[in-house]
Amino acid sequence: MKVPPRQTEREKIGVSRHAGRVKTDVPRRDSDLDSEHQANLKRDAERAETDKAKLQSRKDSDISRERGDMGRSRAERKAERDRILRVEREIADDAIRAERLRADAATERERSRYHASAKSSAKLLSREQERHGKTRAALTTREEFLAIVSHDLRNPLNNISLAAQNLLEDAAEPEDKKEIASSINRSVGEMLQLIGDLLDVEQIAAGKLTLHFEQHDVSEIIKHAVARLQATAASKGIILRAERQDVCGYVVCDRRRVIQVLSNLIGNAIKFTPAKGRICVSCQRTGPEGKEVEVSVSDTGEGIAPEKIKTIFERFSQIHDKDRRGIGLGLYIAKMMVEEHPGRIWVDSKVGEGSTFHFTLPFRSAAS
Repeated sequence: MKVPPRQTEREKIGVSRHAGRVKTDVPRRDSDLDSEHQANLKRDAERAETDKAKLQSRKDSDISRERGDMGRSRAERKAERDRILRVEREIADDAIRAERLRADAATERERSRYHASAKSSAKLLSREQERHGKTRAALTTREEFLAIVSHDLRNPLNNISLAAQNLLEDAAEPEDKKEIASSINRSVGEMLQLIGDLLDVEQIAAGKLTLHFEQHDVSEIIKHAVARLQATAASKGIILRAERQDVCGYVVCDRRRVIQVLSNLIGNAIKFTPAKGRICVSCQRTGPEGKEVEVSVSDTGEGIAPEKIKTIFERFSQIHDKDRRGIGLGLYIAKMMVEEHPGRIWVDSKVGEGSTFHFTLPFRSAAS
């Protein structure tokens, strides 16, 4: 008998998966197929019987429910529906009442907070009004005090200045006395300027500063301001001059206040410029379409540190912290005066080389 060649394991079995069953490539016998078919038929029959039983049970339940409803009268069915509605309505009403209680509680808390805040605000307002009244009273008292003091100080100072001026004009007086009289006159002028500055600051703070605008020749204003301080600059060995002006026109300004601004700027330049230094006052047309006049005061003094430039126009600001050659109001007043015209004021400075202060005024031609 011829023995067939031996097959390998891979050749014997070819495995494939289908519908959760493992099939082999080995031919199955007819008896195996019949058994499997019978088992499938049996499972299908059992499943059909189970579904039939469930359907019958459901029908029986429906019939029983219908019989129960038929056994009750229409009034009973209506009463049952009404009872269910009442229960549902009570549940809804309880939920609404609970929500309303929560909302009312939240509203009450908010109302309490509002009343407490309003009460606190009323107290704060009352205190603020009381403080405001005290402040106004203090300001009024201060204004009256400054007015009285300034008047009482100016009278004797004017007498001193007049006496010193008489000594200067008396040809018989020796030169040494005239020098003393000149020094007295300068000191009197500084004190009068200080009193004027204090009064100006008070007017600015109270909003009572008033300007009288007219058309004035800017060249004439500069020449007048330079002439007023020429002697003071010469006494310190400083050259003070006004450059030739090329602005043939007028500025709309308060002449007295602009001269005050220039005097403050020139006075500061004299104060911080050493002997043999130079101070120059000039002006030029500037701004859009040349509608502004820019006035500049330059000096060859010590200059201003960059950190001081930011605060130099504030009240009581000093270029040097320990410098007591003024009370720091001149530049603040100058800034307020210029901005009222309206104009701008600023400074360019470099330590060791000097400073240049600039301010602008509205320009008008002579024909306007």
